[in-house]
Amino acid sequence: QTMPSLRLTFTEDQAEKSVSRAGGRPLLPIGHEWPRSRAKVPMAFLCQIDLAACSFKAYDHLPKRGLLSFFYDAFEGPWGNRADDRFGWHVEYFEDLGVLRHTDFPTDLPPSSVFAPCAVSSKEELSYSAITVEMAAVSEGGYGSYEGYLEAAEEIYGSPVVHRMFGYAQDIAGDFRLDCEIASRDLELGDDFDFCSPEGEKLALASEKWILLLQLDSDPLAQMMWVDNGRLYFAIREEDLAARRFEKVWLICETQ
Repeated sequence: QTMPSLRLTFTEDQAEKSVSRAGGRPLLPIGHEWPRSRAKVPMAFLCQIDLAACSFKAYDHLPKRGLLSFFYDAFEGPWGNRADDRFGWHVEYFEDLGVLRHTDFPTDLPPSSVFAPCAVSSKEELSYSAITVEMAAVSEGGYGSYEGYLEAAEEIYGSPVVHRMFGYAQDIAGDFRLDCEIASRDLELGDDFDFCSPEGEKLALASEKWILLLQLDSDPLAQMMWVDNGRLYFAIREEDLAARRFEKVWLICETQ
């Protein structure tokens, strides 16, 4: 199965000239409050995407202009699998780029929350559904099925590092959309919960409403490492994207 996506590629940009950029200093309105965690620790600036420069026809609900900015509590590193984790990330949309300025880091920003500046370019690319560790565990090939998928994915995408917006996520552990649905609703499911039950099927159906807004990989170029070569997945429901309710974004961190 395939879905159209917007593949993002990082290149070094020490001068921070690119509007679409990962790492470095963000563009923010003068006097804008830097996002902080519940513990009042400044969040790490991850990336910002110039939407006018990356038009993506597959999703009409994506604004045609403006800047979409992503922040994450890289100090605590929430996984997104608990309802309280919702205070561990921040996604903001700025419609008018003319009011944005390079903003210096807060003096109390942890050094581990500073990433190397990289320009971000984009191109449309077909994405393929992934084989996860969870899927491989119950397959005849076992973990070897997952390793085989990784080799095939690197050949298809040209790199083991995959950043993208929309389309299929390259899930590592399991279905990040199901994790979003469970955590965002603050559901406590026991180890014996039957996902094949009517309740489980309803949950799986509801999880399909989540859209991959951004997949951010571990990337040496940007000096980003999520646990052990993991990935961050930012997701949003389609109706929230249409209404520009980016405060409704949920994040899941996955690693092997």
